[in-house]
Amino acid sequence: MLMFFNLFKKKEATSSFIDKTFCSLDAKKRACVALARKDASVVFVAWFPDTASVFKELFVANQLTEDRIVEVRNLHGAKINHFRPVFLEHFPLSAKEDELVKNWEAKQIDVYNSLDEGLFKYFGGERMLALMQQMGMQEDEVIEHALISKSIRNAQDKIARQLILEQSAQSQTEWLKKNIG
Repeated sequence: MLMFFNLFKKKEATSSFIDKTFCSLDAKKRACVALARKDASVVFVAWFPDTASVFKELFVANQLTEDRIVEVRNLHGAKINHFRPVFLEHFPLSAKEDELVKNWEAKQIDVYNSLDEGLFKYFGGERMLALMQQMGMQEDEVIEHALISKSIRNAQDKIARQLILEQSAQSQTEWLKKNIG
């Protein structure tokens, strides 16, 4: 019986990534703009070119410098140590994420997600979104819990087990379609 009392306590993260999940991409965008205005030390990191493009356009439209959006392929590890990195999405393979950040000074790195992104769509984000809406969650509220981070890591591990040969892609959704169908 005692184990049920710990069910809703905030759990420690199992990795250096702290997931902040929003109901929609629009809510995630608003949160990124607000964070960029609040904290000049934040640099936003995109795994895919399409994500970088969307957020660069968003930042320009909101009179923010697009230089704060960096694609992983253009990222230099030594330079990131002077900033607070925030990922704009997960890469579908956790090993790539872990490899990228293994020598970074930041021990905990935020990842902004939305339930309508490719990774969540592939693993039942619509069901989670419906549940969150039934519970009265507002669109701009953020979900941050170790169970979500663990579920994402489990999904990434499942993808890694299914992957035979990785093909590059312009977006997370395209990567999932190309690599795991």
